[in-house]
Amino acid sequence: MLEWIHQNSTLVNSLTSIGTLFIWLFYAQLLYLGFSRQRRPRMLINKGVGHEYIDSPCLVCNMSQEAVFVFFVIVRLKTSKGILTAPMTDISPRSGDENPALHERTRQGPLDSGECMEFVSFRDMIATIAERAGIETDNGYPCDPDIELEWLEINVVCIYGSDDKAFGAVRKFRVCADDDTREVELLPTSLDTSRRTSPRYRRRIKRWLREYQ
Repeated sequence: MLEWIHQNSTLVNSLTSIGTLFIWLFYAQLLYLGFSRQRRPRMLINKGVGHEYIDSPCLVCNMSQEAVFVFFVIVRLKTSKGILTAPMTDISPRSGDENPALHERTRQGPLDSGECMEFVSFRDMIATIAERAGIETDNGYPCDPDIELEWLEINVVCIYGSDDKAFGAVRKFRVCADDDTREVELLPTSLDTSRRTSPRYRRRIKRWLREYQ
């Protein structure tokens, strides 16, 4: 065996070099994947107080390593008559407050790592979208029996760190309405919040900017 290795030392050295190269490439890929995972923005959208059901506030949490700038918030509601869309970035001023602070007027702004932002309740979201579309609701339930609610989708458009391209944090909730009790319950369709960065979704962001900004 040793004699064969000595006679084929050139081949053995070449194979050793190639094997070493593959090992370094493997570890380099692991390091890159770990670095990329740490640099990837991660946002969570959830119901803040679960037992309050549709009256639970919507929480948006930044689980990234750096601050995320919340650009705007768009909510979509799928009904039996089509999809309704409305912005939720601005905050309605409180009565009697003539000069509210900036954080009391808009949800736009930076969100530090580990920080959460509280939006309106899911019931208020449904009521706001329905009102913009001329649909009358009673506690989040459409008064028109011909209109059924199917799902509610929350889109938080953000910019992360030095990245110059916006991305969307999206989570969808299925609307379960009881015709007898007229109670509405929201069930998430996924365990996690999805991050949207596709060219198609970014074109949708541009369209929303033209319509709602």
